[in-house]
Amino acid sequence: MEAKQNPISKFCINYLEKIGNESNFFFSPSSIYLALSMVAAGSGGQTLKEFQNVLSFKNIGEICYHINSLSSQFEHSSQEFSILNANKIYASVSNLTQMYKEFISLYFKSGFQQVSFKDPEALRAYINEQVSDQTKGNVKELLQSGFLNQNTNMILVNALYLKAQWLYQFDAQYTQNMKFYLDPSNLEITVLTKMMMKTEIYNYIKFNGFQYIQIPYKNKEFVMEVFLPDLSLKQLEQSLTLEIMQEALKKSQKTKIKLRFPKFKINGKSENIVNVLQQIGLSQAFLPIADFKSISECEELYIKDLFHSATIQVDEIGTEAAASTAIIISQLSKVKEPPQVICDRPFLFTITHIPSKTIIFLGKLVNPQK
Repeated sequence: MEAKQNPISKFCINYLEKIGNESNFFFSPSSIYLALSMVAAGSGGQTLKEFQNVLSFKNIGEICYHINSLSSQFEHSSQEFSILNANKIYASVSNLTQMYKEFISLYFKSGFQQVSFKDPEALRAYINEQVSDQTKGNVKELLQSGFLNQNTNMILVNALYLKAQWLYQFDAQYTQNMKFYLDPSNLEITVLTKMMMKTEIYNYIKFNGFQYIQIPYKNKEFVMEVFLPDLSLKQLEQSLTLEIMQEALKKSQKTKIKLRFPKFKINGKSENIVNVLQQIGLSQAFLPIADFKSISECEELYIKDLFHSATIQVDEIGTEAAASTAIIISQLSKVKEPPQVICDRPFLFTITHIPSKTIIFLGKLVNPQK
């Protein structure tokens, strides 16, 4: 299955369409997809139907295939190229179904850790430390303060890490300051940036409205694809479809290219992405009516928050990138908030003898200051 045809790439484009971000932006659709899949595996009814639509799978067997396929791609580790994937579930839910435990352990290679949410801040710090270790210090504050409480029952976490050397590394002695045109329609708006240079054979094509180039890593199964618009990046984002991306990949040809590519770093802060997922069709999972009975038959669970963070650094040697996704699952509170009675407007009142139901006095208060 080619990357541009798989459900994760489809999810990626759907997600990108809802972002509307005009600043630097970086995320991992694979990390979000893997985390959502762990929850989808325990869903049912309308909740499951929404997951099937958003994640593009017909049944649990099909999503197993997707996850196995993806996991096999994330099993490379060497000095020149490493990609690591880790899944873990932190749970206070005491009645996880055996079926769910077996599914997650088998297909996601996920560990379970029984935890207590009595001290939410201490647990938050612990999970953030675990994620930081798994991403080599690149994602340090995935879970933000104040989002865990004693109604939290589970946190499902995915962490991805990639460190890859270019097949054709750039020579640092040729890196120089060059103008980067922030708005190609106005050549006066520029910043100086470190621009790397390399003349080499790359897969390339001049497409309608953009140039496409693949920059390969030493593990040639992985490349950085660059879509360089002739003019407006916004127009390219609006017109780019999965089919166009696939066509560019298919039609690109080995071509001698004089490449100039900027060194850059994007430090993505942890963001709650519930709103984006709701826009692409996932809604019931975030409501108390969600059906997660395949996770726990005894507790009413729903997704309360969903955080994602990703970083990337590109230089002459290669690329280092990391991402993590955390899904916070809460239980419908058994302790209801007491109703409020705020007598801040005119009202009637009586003084009554309850046993005989006799009204002794009756009055109305219209203005307590008179």
